[in-house]
Amino acid sequence: MLTKSQALDEAKRQRQALASLGKWRRNLFVFTACILFLAVLGLRSSGWSFGLGVASAIVAAISLLLTLTVHLSIRNGIRNVEAILHSLS
Repeated sequence: MLTKSQALDEAKRQRQALASLGKWRRNLFVFTACILFLAVLGLRSSGWSFGLGVASAIVAAISLLLTLTVHLSIRNGIRNVEAILHSLS
């Protein structure tokens, strides 16, 4: 069992980690948007540009899944911090 000061320190550290994950989520979202733009441009053309469009679409889908995974971890992390702080009261 954690003491009150240890629990507060743990909640503080988790909030810092959540802020870092928030930056990752933002960067992944911007990356996804850029790659999706390239995919649309590539898919509207023909030849090797179409192939790059298909590859970009696949990378965009993977990036979107990563973004959603980071978002889910942030949501669960916030719930965890709230549970720690609720257990203290």
